[in-house]
Formats: sequence, structure tokens, C-alpha cells
Amino acid sequence: MIRLAILLTAASLFACNGCGSSNPPPPPAVPGAPGAPMGGETVIHADDDGKAFDVPRGSPVTFKLFTNAGTGFQWVPVGVDPNILAQQGDAGQELSSDAPGAPKFAVFHFLANAPGTIVVEMDLKRPFGNAPPGRVVHFTINVH
Repeated sequence: MIRLAILLTAASLFACNGCGSSNPPPPPAVPGAPGAPMGGETVIHADDDGKAFDVPRGSPVTFKLFTNAGTGFQWVPVGVDPNILAQQGDAGQELSSDAPGAPKFAVFHFLANAPGTIVVEMDLKRPFGNAPPGRVVHFTINVH
């Protein structure tokens, strides 16, 4: 019985020996080139205030910012150059869970369009009146 187990293990190892390929892997694609895969999504939170992010051209950038809907304050992107970072649709909301009273996030989807550097400002303010924002955060996005 033990000899049979050893024989089967050895046969399995010899059979799988040819499974590998001696061909080298293809070279990595240039981000943003036709047919090249997009970079992974970059998700940015308010806690990332002041940080810089390197993002490949053509990849998605999502801002996910905590909000408390009962206060009337809303996050608003300010001065974003759509040539470098283009917003994709309207802002949305996302719940952190299905539990009543669960925290909400304002979600903004952007696409890194062209190489360049941009400072994205997000203001937490009321959509009415002229009061200054309750909070302002900044993120530097380097599209390459």
C-alpha cells in the first residue's frame, strides 16, 4: 500500500513537470496605451488629506468621504481640471452597512484622463448661503 502511494506521488510529479512553460512572461503593458489594461482603482478618503497619489492614465480615482446627511452639509469638488481628472457622473452615496443609522459616504468617481498634476479640493459645505465650508481637504493627484 505504501509502495502504491509512493508510486502514484512520483507519477504525479513527473506528469506535472511539463506543466510549466519555459517561455518568458510578456513585457508589461504601457498604461494608457491602446489595449493596455487600466491601473487599479485609487480610493481616497478624507483621512488622506494632504497626501499625494500617483495614478496611471486611464485608471479610476474614487473619493469616498464620510458625511452626516442630517446636518445639510455636502461634499463638493472645487476647481478640478477635467482635462486631467474628469468626473464620471454625479456624486452618489454609499452606506457602510445596512444597520439603521450606519455612517454614509459621499462617493465621487473620476477618471485620470491625461498626464499632469492637480490638487483636488473637496469642501464640506451647505448648498445654500455663503457660509464658509465646515471642512476642506486637499489631495494631490499625479497622473502619469
